[in-house]
Parts: sequence; structure tokens; C-alpha cells
Amino acid sequence: MEGRPDPPGRDSSMNFTLIPEEAPSDSLRRIAVEQIEGAVTQLQRSDDLNEGIHEARKHFKRVRALLRLARGALPEETYASENMHFRDLGRLLSPVRDSAVYIETLDRIRKGSRALIADEAFLHLRTRLVGEHRAVLSAYAQDEQRQKSLIDSLQGAQSRVSSWRFIESEFSLFKAGLRRIYGRGRDERAAAYSQPTTERFHAWRKRVKYLWYHLQILQPLWPAQLKAMERECDRLADLLGDEHDLAVLMEKPSVKELLAVHSAGAQLLHSTVSRERERQRRAAIPLAQRIYGESAGRFVARIEEYWLAYRPHSQFLPQEAVPRIDR
Repeated sequence: MEGRPDPPGRDSSMNFTLIPEEAPSDSLRRIAVEQIEGAVTQLQRSDDLNEGIHEARKHFKRVRALLRLARGALPEETYASENMHFRDLGRLLSPVRDSAVYIETLDRIRKGSRALIADEAFLHLRTRLVGEHRAVLSAYAQDEQRQKSLIDSLQGAQSRVSSWRFIESEFSLFKAGLRRIYGRGRDERAAAYSQPTTERFHAWRKRVKYLWYHLQILQPLWPAQLKAMERECDRLADLLGDEHDLAVLMEKPSVKELLAVHSAGAQLLHSTVSRERERQRRAAIPLAQRIYGESAGRFVARIEEYWLAYRPHSQFLPQEAVPRIDR
């Protein structure tokens, strides 16, 4: 029903897309407002605060992805300040989410390697990680001032969205940002496989995620084509994300400390994690070849052709009807 708010547990990313009847700049403002509203709703959940924090961070990431897509059309000071604002909000919630990811990652290792199920070090480690997660979640839940500050910051950001001014219109709103993210993804893929470090693969993963978000926004241009590419980006981001989670888990000080006491279990865990990380990096190769199979220039030119089919009238408008500043 129109106007009905999303229920608390529902991911309200369904409107994270352009609408043909809207001017592109209006679509971007609408999307930003909806994502901010979604974050507020999630942070006010009383049924599952842990899940609400997880979903709120997703909303922050969508806003940052939108900002990157429109980066070439926003004044640099607007882009920089808003991107930093949502980055910092996300960091305030990171301890809760990160501590949950450690547990999820360890459980994934356990499921994939039954030899670890009865291992004493494994069981001790999980108990410790659960305790750490409960502690940071409880600290957040009891910090009413921090919660209020977050909500106030989001409401302030929402009021600023209506004042966003774009110095381009139509497809030019997205052209520079799309080219930048796609091109950096290609470059960072090459860097990751030439010098395979945790940091390089993580940097690449972030570009894949941004491209995934951008394809969601632009999907109405040609749903069949862009939905297929979006699914490939989602799969690739998941592989790279799981690989990174494994790496971060093994570098966590409390994990190292506990495993040092259980050397036999530690050796088995390390070998299992190393094999799984290598498998995920190899599995990413064919996906990356499909996604990044063309130059950034050719990719953006192809998407622009889809745009002309999506909004065919835009190419015939007289110049004065396509202002450089959308109001």
C-alpha cells in the first residue's frame, strides 16, 4: 500500500533505483532521503537491535555509493562533506557489526570443515567472540546519548538533501562517477592478482560493491542486461567479502592470543582458512573477467546507449532545456 512504512525487519532498498517519470536529479534526492529514513527506522528497532545496526550500515553504504555515482555532478565540497558524514556514522556502528561478523565467519569455517567441530580451541574461541559481541552490543544499547546523536545526525542529513545542487543533468549526472568506479575496479583487480595482499583484495572488493550499487540505481535503463551484471557483481563481492572476513578474523588479537595456547587447533584452523581464502580468490577470476571485460570508456559508452533508450527525448531537447544546474 502506498505510504505504508516498511516493517522493521524489511530491507527498504526496493526504491534504490531511478524512476522514468522523474528527472534524474530528483531520483537521486529521493533515493538519498529514502535511505536515510530507512537507517533511522532500523536504528529505532526494538525487536532486534543487532540486525537493525547491520541494516542501518547498509543504508549508509547506499548513500555513499549514490554520492560516488554523482560525484562528477556534485560540487566537490558537497561530495566530500556528505561522504565523510556517512562514513563516520558507519564507523560509530562498526564495533557492533564487526564483532558479529567474527562469529559468522567462524561458524562458516566450522560448517565447511567438520574436523573442527570437536576442537577445544574452536569452542573456546567462539565462546570468547560471543562474549565480546554481547559486550559491545550492550554498551551501544545502554548509550542513549550516542543513539540520539546518530538519529539527530541522520535527520540533519535528510534536511540537507533537498539543497543538493547538480552541475550536470541527464546521463552526465552519472558519467564521470560511473567511469571512475568501473575503471578503479579494473585497476584494483589487476593489482590484487599481481600482488595478492589482504589490503589489495579488500580495496578491490569496495569498488565491486560500489559498482553493484550503481547498477541497482541504473537498472531501469535495461533491466534484463543490468540485472544480470548486478547479480555477477553481488556474487563477486560476496566472495571477496568472505575472503576478507577470514583474513581479518585470523588477525584479531584475541584470536591470536587464544590460538597460541592451543597450537594443534591453531594449525588446523590456519590451514583451513588458507585453503578457503585461496579457493575464493580463484573463484573470483571468471566473475571478474565477465564484469571487467571492457575498458571503462567502452563500458560507460554502452550504458549511455541504454540511457538514450530509457530517456530517448533527452537527446533531442534544445540546449537551454537541459540546464547545467538541476533545481
